[in-house]
Amino acid sequence: MPRPGSSGRAAGWWIRRALELLTWLDEEGIELPDLSQVHLERWLESGPPNRRDVRAFVLWTHQRGLTSNLTVPVRLPEDPTTFLEDDDRVQQLRRCINDTALPLDVRVIGSLVLLMGLQITRILELTTNDVAVHEATVQLKLDETLLQMPPRLAQLVLEHLEHAQAAWESNRAASTTPWLFAGLNPAHPIHSQYIYLKLRRLGLGGLAGRNTARLALAADVPASILAALTGTSIDNATDWANFVKRNWTDCIASRAHDRL
Repeated sequence: MPRPGSSGRAAGWWIRRALELLTWLDEEGIELPDLSQVHLERWLESGPPNRRDVRAFVLWTHQRGLTSNLTVPVRLPEDPTTFLEDDDRVQQLRRCINDTALPLDVRVIGSLVLLMGLQITRILELTTNDVAVHEATVQLKLDETLLQMPPRLAQLVLEHLEHAQAAWESNRAASTTPWLFAGLNPAHPIHSQYIYLKLRRLGLGGLAGRNTARLALAADVPASILAALTGTSIDNATDWANFVKRNWTDCIASRAHDRL
């Protein structure tokens, strides 16, 4: 399915989107050969923009006669417009790390958004199995990337992990998935809209905080590293790199020349 020469990470994104589409078709009672353009667009519009990464899978199924010739509309990139002042982001991050009066799930999710630029919907997909603990090191698994947590955030993640594991052990009959952020129905994670509202009510910037964190990262690292750090697609990371008008091609070329 993925084109030859594509990276393992990109292939992972395409496979993930393909599995999401196939799961949705199964839930809707639609056989793959019956997938229509209307069905496809309904699925695309009901989820996040990264669902358009399913384009490779749709092309692959058409080439093998499994589906008709379907089109995944190209999303024209829009420059982000919602940001925080960086001082505000740092202040909010300190609240998440230090303020024990805040709910623990808010502290962890808010920190991951404000420091790492992670998307809330991506955070809520995490399970307890996506937290790797080795001695004093705590890492989050995002697709094929292991993202190491700074010490103080690592401690928060560990504390929340203990609560999440205990909750899953007591609700195994209701859920087969050990969500890191289980909802009231333990078979599903917390609804993203609930977290957005909770962050807003506590004065923590959800989208604005994420955008500001990604802006800071995009100014300092190449798009490939930004994609790995944030768990976003390489296309989205490239959009961010373009947004801050940084050309990393010359930087990479100069480093390669220095090694010669």
